[in-house]
Amino acid sequence: MKLWRVISFGSSMLLTLLLIVFAIALFGYLYLNQQLKLAGVTDWEVEFEKLTASHIVIKRLEVAIDSVPELEGTSPTAAVNLTKILSMEMPTLLPERIDIKSLQLKGRLLPESVSASLSLINKQQLRLELNSQQPLVANVRVIRQDNQVKLKARYDNALLQANYDYNSGKLKAGGSYLLAAQQFADKITTEPVSVDAKWNGILSPYIESATLESLIAELSGELVVSIKQPTLIKVTDTTTTTTGELQLNLSKGIMESYRLELNSDTENLASLIEYDLPLQLSSLSWELNSRDSLGVSLSNAQQAVNKARWPLKLNAVAKGEKNKTIRLASELSIQQKKWQFNSLDLDYVQLSADSIKFPVAGQSMAISKLTSQFAGTVSTTAAELHSTKPTRIELNAFENDALAILNFNQIYYPYSEPHNALAEFDLNIHSNAINFEPIRNLEAVFDSKFQYQQQQLTSDGELVLGDHIKVAHHSQINSDRLKSKIEVGKFNWQQLPQLDTLLTNLAPQLVVSKAAISGQTDVTYSINDNRWHLDKGQLEIQQGDWVFDTLSVVNSNIDFGFTANNEQLKVNNAQLNIGSVQQGFALGPITAEFRAQLPFQQPMQSTLDLTSHTIKALGGSISIPNQGYSLTDSFVLPVVFEKISLGELMRQYPSNKISIDGKVSGTIPVYWDSNDLTIERGYLDALAPGGHLQVDSSALVQLAGSNPSLQTLAGVLGNFYYDQLSTTVDYNDNGKLTLAVQLKGSNPELENGRPVELNVSLEEDLPALIKGLQISNSLNDVIRKRVQQKIN
Repeated sequence: MKLWRVISFGSSMLLTLLLIVFAIALFGYLYLNQQLKLAGVTDWEVEFEKLTASHIVIKRLEVAIDSVPELEGTSPTAAVNLTKILSMEMPTLLPERIDIKSLQLKGRLLPESVSASLSLINKQQLRLELNSQQPLVANVRVIRQDNQVKLKARYDNALLQANYDYNSGKLKAGGSYLLAAQQFADKITTEPVSVDAKWNGILSPYIESATLESLIAELSGELVVSIKQPTLIKVTDTTTTTTGELQLNLSKGIMESYRLELNSDTENLASLIEYDLPLQLSSLSWELNSRDSLGVSLSNAQQAVNKARWPLKLNAVAKGEKNKTIRLASELSIQQKKWQFNSLDLDYVQLSADSIKFPVAGQSMAISKLTSQFAGTVSTTAAELHSTKPTRIELNAFENDALAILNFNQIYYPYSEPHNALAEFDLNIHSNAINFEPIRNLEAVFDSKFQYQQQQLTSDGELVLGDHIKVAHHSQINSDRLKSKIEVGKFNWQQLPQLDTLLTNLAPQLVVSKAAISGQTDVTYSINDNRWHLDKGQLEIQQGDWVFDTLSVVNSNIDFGFTANNEQLKVNNAQLNIGSVQQGFALGPITAEFRAQLPFQQPMQSTLDLTSHTIKALGGSISIPNQGYSLTDSFVLPVVFEKISLGELMRQYPSNKISIDGKVSGTIPVYWDSNDLTIERGYLDALAPGGHLQVDSSALVQLAGSNPSLQTLAGVLGNFYYDQLSTTVDYNDNGKLTLAVQLKGSNPELENGRPVELNVSLEEDLPALIKGLQISNSLNDVIRKRVQQKIN
């Protein structure tokens, strides 16, 4: 209905009702009936209760209206002067008060019959009050006084109040509506919601034409719709309170700008989660803000559908026990077309967290502080994100503190083609002091670049331990397999003291004093069956000095390739060079080339394939067959001694009681049977021309006394030249060494050099003998201490 017809109809109704009252009292039935027909009333009936000059009370008034008359000057194109209309004087004959107790309106003009009561008070102020019972239960009160019209209307749970100055055009209005409590499904309920609205502005009294569009065009001001009282929403045991406010700024009927604010707090958040999460949160608070210009006419509010971009600000805080906190601050905008979502532009998103703990591999990981800032776009087809500032994570994992810096260069995720998802990011993790038993206070830095493409994660980077150990890697990970190429740059053992502590726990009998180490390998790990493989492995240990138990090795160099898996380690093309080996006797240099195989679960089934070797010892050499050896098989290992210098032996262990020179050669067969080493009938013979043996026999002379044989032996050994020396060697599994020595020669100073043959049989505890030799001549403090521990 056009505005001018609404105004005309209201004016006509009021005038018609007043006409009925006054006409009955003053003009009579015939004239009244004629005037009512002109007003569109086809039938009427009235019953008076009181009739005086100052007060008329109508008990019942029924009116049938079938049309609204056309009044002069009410064309929709005519201008409307609200000042003139609202300041209209009441007829002088109008009594001070008119009450209609029962007013019934019906007719073709009305969709339903109207039942109401009406009061009109015409004193210093004009007051009209209407109480409707049908079809709506409502109350309307209008007061005109001092150039102002005040309106108060109540319907059901709705209340409207307005104050209009029809001279200046100032309009203030306020309203409220109480939404009833609601229940959605079985677990979601809301308490009654109170919605308030306020208008503060101008409605020009001079309207261009009697249309709704012209009326709206004269509106300027501010409209605020709000939910000030917190609205309670319950979901199972979770309670959420929400408040909000919408503000529209109008100028001449144009919605120039808007502001939207929403706030919400949720308590007992954990009750919504029906399964365990590593991060338990108990409350959530969030704020949503949106403001922007519109430039849309209020009469054509649907044009807002053409607004392409709706900016938003969102802030949220989630809290849990023990100061667990997650904060989100963001600036974003929704891109749309005709209320169809196109995209969400994340102009600014900042995420922070404090005191977050969750389990990892059976251990507790804690994030003491996290800050992250990123931007991106979420559309109907894909999501794109990137870091605007690197993510910083201060964490504690496995009782170690570290700082992680994560920078997302690109994240792209197409919803319909997840296999084409793409991500590029950099990760840096730095710890000043890693502590894993037995390693303590080891600085570590992990720095890598990652790329996820075609459902595969690729990474290139480096792990630095201390200042010297650098481990480079190139890795690829997919849904079922990890492949990585690892390269360890050369570093010196002594540069990292923590290695000694680690070695003490892994192999307490091994001590490394120096070594230069480098290596590389290809690693493959099958995720589904938990199997790993090392391929193309290469390890170099150069210039190594180390001790194993009581064995000392100086200047060792080894270079070998290797492969490994869950079951075994294979060593290929190993090249070994040792400057010196010391265990009772000094050997070296030593070279060897070999292959080996070591089963992890059954190390006694290890095998060694010796392809070549050289062992220099005591001026001569020692050799064994170049062949394959297996600890599970019984075998005989012939150890061949060539040109061993007895004088060199004495130089290693000098004595003022005995001296000997000459060279010997021979073979000592070593028998291996399961776990035991034994020697049977090994021999060593002197090489021509023999040698010289000199023994301080003073102790033997005292022991000989008057025994001529011992006196002769003591004399012979004082300066004995031998031309034959034969030794038979036996060694059993109890460590007992038996030597049968036969010497043939003479002492030129005794009995004119008469030939003498000596047969000596010796039995020794070989391990104890070696310990004694080591303790007497060892230059290595580690060996000296260990030998003393074994002797004691």
